[in-house]
Amino acid sequence: PRSLLARWSWASGRRHPTMATAGLAGGGPRPALQSPEIEWERINKGRFFVMGTGVFSGITTCLFPLSVIKTRMMTLETKGGGGNVGLRATVKAVRSVVSQEGVLGLYRGFPTVVTGFLPARLVYLSTLESVKSRLKKFLAANTQLEQTRVVAVSSFFSGACASLASQTIFVPVDVVSQQQMVSQNRVRVGDKVRAILRNEGFRGFYRGYWMSVGLFVPGSAMWWGSYSMYKEQYWKLLAPSQGEGTGGASPSDESLRALQGGWRLVGIQAVSAVSAGCTTSLVTTPLDVIKTRYQVSCRSSQAGTEAQRTTAYKEVTNLFRKEGLWGFYRGLFPRMTASSLWGTSMILAYEFLKRNCVVTEEYVD
Repeated sequence: PRSLLARWSWASGRRHPTMATAGLAGGGPRPALQSPEIEWERINKGRFFVMGTGVFSGITTCLFPLSVIKTRMMTLETKGGGGNVGLRATVKAVRSVVSQEGVLGLYRGFPTVVTGFLPARLVYLSTLESVKSRLKKFLAANTQLEQTRVVAVSSFFSGACASLASQTIFVPVDVVSQQQMVSQNRVRVGDKVRAILRNEGFRGFYRGYWMSVGLFVPGSAMWWGSYSMYKEQYWKLLAPSQGEGTGGASPSDESLRALQGGWRLVGIQAVSAVSAGCTTSLVTTPLDVIKTRYQVSCRSSQAGTEAQRTTAYKEVTNLFRKEGLWGFYRGLFPRMTASSLWGTSMILAYEFLKRNCVVTEEYVD
């Protein structure tokens, strides 16, 4: 019987010598290079989520002002189309908030988001990885798809499933935090929750739920699917510059990337995340504008006043009548910037966490 002792040190990104030389000493065939993709089953979940809480909270803190500016640009009333789309409008919105409320005005609703999104991210990431892992195994065993397509298809559907599973938590947090962002005066989360319950009941927390599902489920699928596609295409563009010794290997060989790419692979991941964020934002911004305006429309400017009521159809027709098609791209620049920066930070931090939370195992046959 054959005996193979292998240890995989993912935290350092290197293979154990016994694995690299196994089979060669006995004149056997060279073992196939293993993929650096870390399966969800090999992750220490407790450590991952504890470390992830700090890492993702830090990223949220840095990028949160973009969410405030985006929300205000989507809901502010202006004359003429295209006035709330580009960089100039974004700078104007930032100056307006800072001049009236100071820097803290850029963090309205922050406690609500940073607290409420913690369980939502736990559900999202758990669903994402578990579905992707199972789907990759199923596609590899039952189809003739290439590895690159297996990764793209599994990423697409796992992103959709993860978003669908987490919307039950995301939507109430969005409703409360967005209404805090656009309120005339600062409103504490407890006061806002009581106001929503008083004016609309429990259903008020799920205002625009189906629009959120229609926005974020395909948006998440599009982001993960396009991210995988962009990563493959960018790698193919850079493959000829990798030097000698590749032996004509396909650029889709993930293990070759890990061994020869180094920081180049990290750069490709970052650029791919930016590209995926821009692509997804261009496609999904119109629905996000309608969803955001609808979710904040039933708010009262003062405690005790009757909430203004509207419908999604009224929001669409009113916005189109006042601003035309440009109105549906309100807040495009801050949304695209936030999506790109968040995607880049998330994917790099995510890979870092996975590699530092892997469980080193020994396999004996």
